[in-house]
Amino acid sequence: MKYVLFIATDPAGERAEEDVEAWVEKWNGRGVRLEGMPLKPVGETATVCVRGGDVLVTDGPFAETAEWIAGYDLLEAADLDEAIEVAASHPMATAGRIEIRPVEPVDHGPGTDNVPHEGDAPASRFLAIVRTDPAAPPHTPDPAAVAAWVRDGLASGRYLGGEHLSPVEDATLVRRRGGELLITDGGYADVAEWVTGIVFVDGDRDQALEYVGRCPMARSGAVELREFWGDLG
Repeated sequence: MKYVLFIATDPAGERAEEDVEAWVEKWNGRGVRLEGMPLKPVGETATVCVRGGDVLVTDGPFAETAEWIAGYDLLEAADLDEAIEVAASHPMATAGRIEIRPVEPVDHGPGTDNVPHEGDAPASRFLAIVRTDPAAPPHTPDPAAVAAWVRDGLASGRYLGGEHLSPVEDATLVRRRGGELLITDGGYADVAEWVTGIVFVDGDRDQALEYVGRCPMARSGAVELREFWGDLG
């Protein structure tokens, strides 16, 4: 089963001595970790919402919290126990906190598959983090509209893939404090605007914002556009 790890900061985190590269090598070698990359600081985020037909772009993250997503990893684990083992051995379980979210498969129809790529170098320049917005007018995205948006993005080179996530109620939070492993239910932060999915968006900033501004999910939620760091390998 696939899981996304959200690697998050935590002001209460402790100094970690472990090496991230050793963690990557270990779990890549076991075929459990498929990919992952760090993100540039949250202060460089652009947030996109669509309200009343208007595309609203603001600087900064949509969800205001002291803990922010610093990167992601995608796993193919046997079960949640193995995903927890992987997360617990990550240095950021000590220095920060790690949210484990099961991937929920969604079929948008023919011609909507993720673009294959290998290795940790991001296939896209940006990660679009899709969030709920309890204050937004109720709106259920039309599956046909979502499929059309994906196909248009594939044709233009803007959309390179995405993962739909199970509800935040299925999230597991992993931390190490004082040498003790802490496993609790819930997301990386206690916010109402929880993450529902991630999308890999390519192009320059203006192109990415234009594409995200047509995302059907932006009508009922918000999309945070975060830029990847380059290939660290």
